[in-house]
Amino acid sequence: MDTSDLKHHYSHKFNTELEEIRSRVLEMGGLVERQLESAIVALNSGESAAAESVVSNDYKVNACDVDIDERCTKILALRQPTASDLRLVLAVIKTTADLERIGDEAKRVARMAIRAAGGDHGRNLFG
Repeated sequence: MDTSDLKHHYSHKFNTELEEIRSRVLEMGGLVERQLESAIVALNSGESAAAESVVSNDYKVNACDVDIDERCTKILALRQPTASDLRLVLAVIKTTADLERIGDEAKRVARMAIRAAGGDHGRNLFG
């Protein structure tokens, strides 16, 4: 999201809301990137501690998704954005859904790494 697009609104509050969403999407993207990287490292190295961290921190990705979705829903309901603003909000909703799925895949890879390292024999790795 280009911040120059945020400057044309008459409502300072709307600009602030869009900037907050932008920040949360960037935060979520960084978190997912770290989760995926840790899962791959754990799978390659057999380091189950990194994999356990990915599994236990998956809730953070889910929380970001819920928070951003609620913010976007609020904007759609209260601000009734049009044209580029509407496209932006819809793109954010789709992006966060994709990031959440990537986070779920990182958790799945981490569980495979735990299994490969010999731990967690009794748990369902895909649940």
